[in-house]
Amino acid sequence: MADRKATNKYYPPDWDPSKGSINTYGGQHPLRDRARKLDQGILIVRFELPYNIWCNGCNNPIGMGVRYNAEKKKIGNYYSTAILSFRMKCHLCDNWFEIHTNPKNATYDIAGGARKKVEDFTAEDNETIAIDTPEEFERRANDKFSRLEHVEQDAIKAKSGATVLTRLQWLNDRQWSDPYALSQKLRKEFRADKKARAKEAAECKAVADRVGFAFSILPESESDRVGSKRIEFDDAEKAKMERKLMDIKTGGLFSGVGRIRNGRSYGTLVKSSRSTTDSKDLSTNAIVAQNLASTVRANTRLQLDPFLTGSTSKSSPVTSQKLSLPASRQAPPAKAPLVDYGNDDTDSD
Repeated sequence: MADRKATNKYYPPDWDPSKGSINTYGGQHPLRDRARKLDQGILIVRFELPYNIWCNGCNNPIGMGVRYNAEKKKIGNYYSTAILSFRMKCHLCDNWFEIHTNPKNATYDIAGGARKKVEDFTAEDNETIAIDTPEEFERRANDKFSRLEHVEQDAIKAKSGATVLTRLQWLNDRQWSDPYALSQKLRKEFRADKKARAKEAAECKAVADRVGFAFSILPESESDRVGSKRIEFDDAEKAKMERKLMDIKTGGLFSGVGRIRNGRSYGTLVKSSRSTTDSKDLSTNAIVAQNLASTVRANTRLQLDPFLTGSTSKSSPVTSQKLSLPASRQAPPAKAPLVDYGNDDTDSD
């Protein structure tokens, strides 16, 4: 029957509603044993220790969160807030200790029978809300700037304390407050990017067509610029390459005999079967004549051919070479006469 008393479902057979409530009929209070001292203003409640304490009777530590059947009683008021007293018996000895509420500082004070275990922690360490001091309350009430600063700090704390999902929702609402403007901005960026990519593709295709590559060329990048600046060419090799390029541009395509310059023979683009045999039979006079003809022909083409003017503007022009005759063909040095005949004008008779 005890379980039915808790739910107040049991009605004796001799009870009727004219006899009052079932509690009045049974001579019991609705709170049962908890109200046994209600005539003294005491109500039995379950009380949980708010912090660690030391019992003065047995000197044993009692941890925070231990629950007791405490006698709850009102002992005063702080403005309109009641000050309550909780008196309980230690479970390790016969000592009684009493704890009072402190509405002014929002804490619990030990009135007697125990002492608080000193543990200094900040509100951040305990992950609790920091309570302002009475001086801070008074200063905020009299100073408008302090009140405004406090409001701003509370707003910042509220934003920082929000969950990740809430912050994402705020960000989404802020970004998509005007979907049309955002879509317009996004499409504008896409169009600019598309034009830039089309321009790069056209430049790469132009380079491939100019060089004659059958494959596509990637656009220029910053690493390509840095790598090209690190390459250093030898001046002698560069001059040699320019001379070879000039010989190819100014030479004949199907000339039978290669050009000979400074004693060296330069082949043509298309070699004939007579080029090797005829070059062996050339005399020194023929070599000098071919050098002179090649130099004159190259300078003439550079001056008259419009297609070679733009491509050779940056390269050094073909300079005329000094032709040297062989030793057998040079004139002998003048010899001094044996007899010096004076000038007729200077002779005096």
